[in-house]
Amino acid sequence: MTTSQRLSGDSYLRFRKELDDRGIVFSYSGYLNEAILTGIGNALRTKMEMDHTDAKVQRSVFSSFVEQVQNVIRYSAEKIPPEDEIPLADQEQVALSYGLVTVGEYANGPRFVTCCNMVHSKDTEKLKAQLESIRGLDRKELGAMMRQQLKEGPPEGSKGAGVGFIQMAREANGQWEYDIVTSASEGFDFFCFEAHF
Repeated sequence: MTTSQRLSGDSYLRFRKELDDRGIVFSYSGYLNEAILTGIGNALRTKMEMDHTDAKVQRSVFSSFVEQVQNVIRYSAEKIPPEDEIPLADQEQVALSYGLVTVGEYANGPRFVTCCNMVHSKDTEKLKAQLESIRGLDRKELGAMMRQQLKEGPPEGSKGAGVGFIQMAREANGQWEYDIVTSASEGFDFFCFEAHF
């Protein structure tokens, strides 16, 4: 037993209980990059295999997990940039972006993957418009939208193909939601996206 006043086992136990109560089996909060994504992804895949998760559900959960974490890596407003001497092509690999990732299962059965990160408040309306443009679309409609987007090329400011949310909505068969806490900190909003399987 320690005499330190900084460590409180009770607070960590309460935190663990809250995760358990919410059905969260995997949680990560901190800085992310591609290497961390790979490590966490391997652990997630192993856990699903050990649980004998249906292969289709495994693919969908894993695909959504990768896409969501890549969104955090690319678009989180909380970043530690790489040092200047790193070649531009390698900078995204070594930059660190802050985010929160959870994977779990609700009591009534659906599994979920949730990622949250800070975004610049000036970008919030554009983000909402992008998400609302795919709300309610079925898998076929989302597929057509994805093909059209790939044909047109990435939108201005995109750091990928511009189809991430479309792909996640397809994987989740339209079962997704988002929430944005405005003014979470000065100039920043807190964005959360959750896909259900």
